[in-house]
This record gives sequence, C-alpha cells and structure tokens, in this order.
Amino acid sequence: MSTIEPNPDDSRPAPKKKLKFSYFEPVAGIIFAIVATIIFLGFPQVISIVFIGARLIPTFDEVVIRELWLPIIIWALLRIGIEVAYLAERSYTQRLATITVIGHILTAVVSIIIFVSPRIVFWEYIDFVHTYFQDVAEWFGNILARPNLIILGIMLIVLVIESVSVIKKGEKEKKNRDEAKRIEAEKAEAMAAKTEAEAE
Repeated sequence: MSTIEPNPDDSRPAPKKKLKFSYFEPVAGIIFAIVATIIFLGFPQVISIVFIGARLIPTFDEVVIRELWLPIIIWALLRIGIEVAYLAERSYTQRLATITVIGHILTAVVSIIIFVSPRIVFWEYIDFVHTYFQDVAEWFGNILARPNLIILGIMLIVLVIESVSVIKKGEKEKKNRDEAKRIEAEKAEAMAAKTEAEAE
C-alpha cells in the first residue's frame, strides 16, 4: 500500500508578522501628555532662562497660559485619546491611521490656538533676548524671542511625521492581510479542485 506524498503546494505559507508595537510606547505617550500639561499649566515658570545674578526670567507668561487652560486640557485629552487608540488596536491598522490623522489635525488646531499668539511669551524674556543679541546676531535674537512659534513649528512637524508613518504602516498591514486572504483563497480553490478531481 503506497502512501500519498505530501504536496509542497499544500503547505501553509508562513504568516507575515503583524506590525505591532509594545505597550511601553503609548503608555509613555500618556505619561508625557499628563506631565507636560501639569508643568505647562501649573508651573510655567519652570521653563525659564538664567539672567545675570542667577535671576530666572520665565519664558512664558503665567497669566496668559492660565487663560488658555481649556485648549491646553483639550490638547492633553487628544494626545491621551490617540495613545489609548494605540493600546486598543495593538497593531497598525487603517482604522488606527484614521483615528491618528483626525486626532493630529485637531491637536494641530489646538496647538495653534495655544502658541500662535505672541502674548504667551513673557515680555521681560523678549526684552532680554533682544538686548542680549542686538550687538551680536540680531536676527538670531528675533528668532529666540518667539519661542512659542519655535515650539509650535516643532509640534506640527512631529504631528506630520507621525501621521505619515502610521498611514504607511497601516497600508502595509492591509497589504499583508489582503495577501494572506488571497493565498488562503487560492489554496481553498486548489483543494476543492483536487477533491472534485478525485471524486470523478
């Protein structure tokens, strides 16, 4: 009695690894959003520069920042919400990409509301920077005198990079799933045809 040799074509293809991330990344993002909000809203004077005589000049105006408490809280909730979505999905999916992009758009809008106004910068900081750089590099002093716009620019760039990254990874994961489905469908068709041929 002869035994049927296994057909190499019948072997299940090795599944491709899903593009996953560890719990640490979103948890760290949540912690960062909470800590940044507490510091910026509750202790903005921590962000200071050293003046002659070891005197500290705050970079941001504490009064103006506390007037912006609502958009700052919304910013924190958006960041936490995005990270929670990462924890829920556990892999890069198109749904996660959609949530992330929408969240980043709203975060960008709120960030602009918070940082675009020059009122947020403490007036004494602006005067110090202009005075310090007026005889050395006035153009550089003009840049440093607007730390709000520097921070805003960095935040927007990071949001764009993160959005593009999660979109690309979501598309790659979708292609992997579609490829796996196609292979399974082809295998099922081949098995059905083989069974039909044996029955005849």
